[in-house]
Amino acid sequence: MQTVNVEQLTPCHRMPVLRRDDRQKTASESVKLLQTRLRQYNFGSLKADGFFGKKTEDAVKEFQARGNDHDPTVLVDGIVGPQTWQALGMCVIISDC
Repeated sequence: MQTVNVEQLTPCHRMPVLRRDDRQKTASESVKLLQTRLRQYNFGSLKADGFFGKKTEDAVKEFQARGNDHDPTVLVDGIVGPQTWQALGMCVIISDC
């Protein structure tokens, strides 16, 4: 995994909140980004197709459960919010925001 410069990361409060959407009609670039990142965390069978369905939700929940041992603020709910984005190394939480 690559080393990331924290100063280059987006503040977590600016990241989209993602959740399962079985009515989603078009692929989402944010969901593709999430799926690609999950694949880097050994969810290799997950397709980066941009659709947040059951397989993506299950992978998010499994990732959240794994991380919950280290960071109990990450809820195992299948929703990708600021804490999950941070656990994925995709953003930085700024305490005064």
